[in-house]
Amino acid sequence: MTKFIKKIKNRIKSTNENNKTILNNALGAFTIKGGALVISLFTMPAYLLYFNDQQILGLWFTVLSVLTWILTFDLGIGNGLRNHLVRAFVVNDSILAKRYISSAYFVIGILVLLVSFLSLILFRYINWNTVFNISTKNISNETLNITVSIVFIGITLQLFLKLITSILFAMQKSALPSLLSLISSTLILIYVLLAGSPDISKSLISLAFVHVLAVNVPLFVTTIIVFSTTRLKESKPSIKYLGKKHARQVMKLGGIFFWVQIMYMIITTTNDFLITWLTGPEMVVEYQIYNKLFTLIGTLFTLGLTPIWSAVTKALTEKNYTWIKKLYKILKLMALLAVICEFAMILFLQFIINLWLGDNAINVNYLYAFVFAISGSILIWNGVLSSIANGFGELKTQSVFFTIGAIIKIPIAWILVSTFDSWIGVILANIIAMSLYCIVQPIWINRYLNKKIVGDERYV
Repeated sequence: MTKFIKKIKNRIKSTNENNKTILNNALGAFTIKGGALVISLFTMPAYLLYFNDQQILGLWFTVLSVLTWILTFDLGIGNGLRNHLVRAFVVNDSILAKRYISSAYFVIGILVLLVSFLSLILFRYINWNTVFNISTKNISNETLNITVSIVFIGITLQLFLKLITSILFAMQKSALPSLLSLISSTLILIYVLLAGSPDISKSLISLAFVHVLAVNVPLFVTTIIVFSTTRLKESKPSIKYLGKKHARQVMKLGGIFFWVQIMYMIITTTNDFLITWLTGPEMVVEYQIYNKLFTLIGTLFTLGLTPIWSAVTKALTEKNYTWIKKLYKILKLMALLAVICEFAMILFLQFIINLWLGDNAINVNYLYAFVFAISGSILIWNGVLSSIANGFGELKTQSVFFTIGAIIKIPIAWILVSTFDSWIGVILANIIAMSLYCIVQPIWINRYLNKKIVGDERYV
């Protein structure tokens, strides 16, 4: 494996500037985000000690999962801004970049204010115990309402502040968002290890508050640094540079990204909620144990893909189609290696879980492990396909097949959970929902690149 990676590294170093940028960002992302993943793994046993009741811990995971859906409701503006900024940077137009940045921040700001105002009105009428399928004997509705409100406010603030990560991606500084993730994960882990209270209500509310600070403070500080010390000093957002044309351009491309995000969210981020509803919140903890381990390889792999999106957009602007095709071949080989690692993990899974969780370890169900290995493999392959397609700005295939997947996911999950009398049916539904896209998208990419290389500019 070491020789394989070294060979790829040497091959990339010997080629053009695009490859060197990808290599530097990928290595940075591996180092930094890899640390964040290690911290995340330590956080699970820390959580098990922080919350004595697995039902409350499952509730916390579900609250975070459900409310994090809101981050996809940025109308795709972050992704639209990312693609347009790359093109502005290629032609070295700081004024154009300033117009795109100013328009994006304005639209997101209006959206955040509107969503926050509506939440203040609606939240008081919601019975959160019913929503999260947990009895008032375990946690009061008042505590749940306070917890949800704190996390929600933090996430709406994050919706605005995380626009800086799209800008960093466009600048091809993709390792920096990974650093922010590492800082946030570390702060949360430190709190969970040092704090703790026998009072469940106090523990839940305090953790919600700490989560808000840990996620948003690093984003805020980074925003100030980027617009005061980098090449973007001349492109910091200004109300004078708002433009309907640029806002429309960002929102037009962003709107397609938004639809794709929503459909992908329904497929991949509803697992906690569906398991809570169909089996109970305590089952979410077992799901999270398998999920954290089997998404580890896929997450590490997608770290290397982080700079691919913007690099492909840049190469597309430069009409460097042959380079994109060579890159695609390398990514497919690396994906195959990652998939082999997914299934190899099954052999050592019980040992890993015993070492990881100690007295809280579960007995491995190897059928579940096999299903998660398939799910993790699909995550890896989807990462390759989406990085290339998003770089092209080609979202039609994703929008069609993610929509189909989103429509069939929930009914299939309900049927499979009933059939197997187990939450593993939700993961099987995930696999089925993602499979169509993973078959069709590579056919489109191959046709697109072959047509472009022979000079057919009409092909879309």
